[in-house]
Amino acid sequence: MTADRDGPESDRADRPDRPIRRASRRGVIAVGAAGLLAGCLVTSEEEGGPDTRQTDDGANESDTGDDDGDGSGSDGGAGSDGDGSDGESETTPDEVGPDGSGLVVTDATVLGVDEGGGRTTVRARLTVENAGRFEYGVVEFRVDAYATPAGTDEREAVGFAYDTERFTGDDRFDGSRPRRFTVEITFPSRRTGVRPDPDRYAVGAAVRRAEPI
Repeated sequence: MTADRDGPESDRADRPDRPIRRASRRGVIAVGAAGLLAGCLVTSEEEGGPDTRQTDDGANESDTGDDDGDGSGSDGGAGSDGDGSDGESETTPDEVGPDGSGLVVTDATVLGVDEGGGRTTVRARLTVENAGRFEYGVVEFRVDAYATPAGTDEREAVGFAYDTERFTGDDRFDGSRPRRFTVEITFPSRRTGVRPDPDRYAVGAAVRRAEPI
């Protein structure tokens, strides 16, 4: 009889725990769903940024990003008042790439074409402006010559040359006025059947190297 009483009492003692276990499972599921939703929101907000990160725990990643943002913001504010940022803006590099030089070839004109000794020479004039933030002591260009056969608009690449221009400290290449340079491109005459007529030739130029002074 004692065993019978213990059995039912044991069952009744276990019954209050079962709802608690089921509620605990629901709580875990709810927390997991909230975490997934938080992760989606973080990814959506940071999708366009360069430091976008996506983790399994979106809520924690969002909190971490906020902390890092506050810390870097305060450090950045202090740095802007310090000598670090000012030093970087005032530093003059040894060389600037073509895209960052600010040098623009505004005109390339064929001045004349000469032929002799089996070679053809195209003389051209380049007009270049400095729209950048540096003044230059050395600038290098690549100039390409093209022949245009009669009766067509097509251009044949026939030769190219590199032209290096140097400027002194008293006549550095700044943005005060455009500069004009004369360049010669020489190539074997057999490369084209076009006669040596300036109207039948064209040139194109691009900046290859620029050294600030």
